[in-house]
Amino acid sequence: MSPAASPTATRALTQRLALGTAQFGLAYGLNNRAGQPSTSAVAEMLTAAQTAGLTLLDTAAAYGDSEARLGELVSDSPTFSLITKLPAGPPAQVTRDLAASLARLRRPQLYGVLFHAFGPLQAEPAAWQALQAARAAGQVARIGVSLYHPHEANWLLAQGWDVDLVQVPYNVLDQRFAAVLPHLAARGVEVHVRSAFLQGLLLREPATLPAFFQPLAPKLHLLRNLTEEAGVPLPAALLLFAAYAPGVARAVIGVDSVANLHENLTAAAYLAAAESLRPALAALAEPTDTFILPYAWPPRP
Repeated sequence: MSPAASPTATRALTQRLALGTAQFGLAYGLNNRAGQPSTSAVAEMLTAAQTAGLTLLDTAAAYGDSEARLGELVSDSPTFSLITKLPAGPPAQVTRDLAASLARLRRPQLYGVLFHAFGPLQAEPAAWQALQAARAAGQVARIGVSLYHPHEANWLLAQGWDVDLVQVPYNVLDQRFAAVLPHLAARGVEVHVRSAFLQGLLLREPATLPAFFQPLAPKLHLLRNLTEEAGVPLPAALLLFAAYAPGVARAVIGVDSVANLHENLTAAAYLAAAESLRPALAALAEPTDTFILPYAWPPRP
């Protein structure tokens, strides 16, 4: 029988999590075979998240109808704070896009707004002024950008921009940001990490890997052996590795059912054992980008 986490431990974990909602508006994830969940299923997951003590939802204008669904289901909820993501562009466009997101979310203010990618922001740095103005006007508390590569974080630090919030990928294979995260945190930047399960790839049975990922099979076997020997369920080990990494404030998790949400929260019972595993899991970092950047993966059959 699995150990039960104390209410205190579970509450501490929920305060380190944000609920990602890409799967509420899209058929999302490598292992997704069920497609986009129904509105009633989304409502059930949000109710369960609220009961469990999760308070932060992460969405984006690009996540299909995720913003509209959240506007319909949680606009009146004082429990949830929201983060959304927008494309960078001329300031007037950013202002219009933010107004559209606020309208879909049915909120006058958001916890955070991120630019969805660094490249367009670097090409149109005046876009930052639109987010600064929104923050000054009280429409958003924290502003920032979603990053994909460590050199982007280093550029922001070097520029000295007044960034409050960044989101980056981080998991046992993708540890490219490990060195820069403490520097961001030391500058007062709230760091959120995504992709703890690498879109489900890290949870796959090695024997079922698509051909493209077969070179990872030995490493995934070792990952399973390490967690089994430590008595830590694989999903718990992966989630805790990301959520409690140095410099990290929150990990963004996606769920496709209430049971999946509860499974994530049971990780709280394994924190001490998972931390003892951290050095061994850190040694699994992939040295190249081949398998760790989902946008570079071949199309799913």
